[in-house]
Amino acid sequence: MTQPRSLVVNPDRFNENIMMIKEMGFDPLKSMFIQAVYIMSVISKSTWEAKLEVYKSEGWSENEILHAFKSQPMCMALSEKKIRKMSRYFVKKMGWKPSVISRNPSIMNFSLEKRIHPRCSVLQILMSEGLIDKDSNPAWALLLSEKDFKEKFVIKNQEKVPKIRREYQNMIGVVGLDIESKELDGIQKF
Repeated sequence: MTQPRSLVVNPDRFNENIMMIKEMGFDPLKSMFIQAVYIMSVISKSTWEAKLEVYKSEGWSENEILHAFKSQPMCMALSEKKIRKMSRYFVKKMGWKPSVISRNPSIMNFSLEKRIHPRCSVLQILMSEGLIDKDSNPAWALLLSEKDFKEKFVIKNQEKVPKIRREYQNMIGVVGLDIESKELDGIQKF
């Protein structure tokens, strides 16, 4: 019911997809199984192979690709251009290993300009100030809601790093990230 397009494919191909997905270790009773069936139904074998090659060309191992697909099947629905762009940003700009990305594959779906780059800029500032351990895995911060990210990283640290709010504001292009002092009082500092 959630992915009816998956049922429109050739029955032989549908069965082949089901067998392949089961062999990958998907549990047929979980929702990720349905998403995997959908993805395998809407992309051709040649497109699947081409995307595997793109991930591999960006330094991903087969295990990392499989792990990402099992965690977030939509990572194989991304265009080859987006896979390259996101992988290169995380690996070259942020210095992350593909294994970090494969453990958090949902981050590949976000907008580089609107979400990833602004948040990573804040994280880099905090790392340079010693407020975040450089060896930590900050990828989880990209998954937070906008409100939670601002509270945990921008507001919490604006006294220690006064430029952080301005930098984040400039990065996201928002005028008025201004927060009333009474709002600051109600925010827990972790």
